[in-house]
Amino acid sequence: MIAHIFYNTEVVPYLRRTGLFKRALAKGLKQFARQNIEVNVIFVDEKEILRVNKTFLNHHYVTDVISFNHTRPPVLPPGEPWAFGDIFVCYQVARKNAKKFKHTILQEMLMYVIHGALHLSGMDDHAPQDRAEMDRQAEKIIAHLLPQ
Repeated sequence: MIAHIFYNTEVVPYLRRTGLFKRALAKGLKQFARQNIEVNVIFVDEKEILRVNKTFLNHHYVTDVISFNHTRPPVLPPGEPWAFGDIFVCYQVARKNAKKFKHTILQEMLMYVIHGALHLSGMDDHAPQDRAEMDRQAEKIIAHLLPQ
């Protein structure tokens, strides 16, 4: 897996934990992380997540995380890395929700990165029980990455 972490908004330096986000991404991607794929995590502000939501999903609201799966181009040579997906994380929503859910901002950012990775790996959260399972898996990964 090739992972790129972009900070396209003002994220305070102590929260720019690129290596940690890459490990979280790999754990959330599960077996896909062992493939020759490329994934981007882009931290954005509320204005940008709203633009992405409107442009690509026709949703007119700010959200915490949006992930996009990409299909493998049929003409790509074997073994060539391919763009597997993009995960947009709203840093400002993470800051607000960290207070609301009594998490650290880092925990909330990790939750969104992992949530996006779980979506890329095929999980869905339309049903409440599916959302609960995604949250359980994300919390388990965070506990592993940030032992108390």
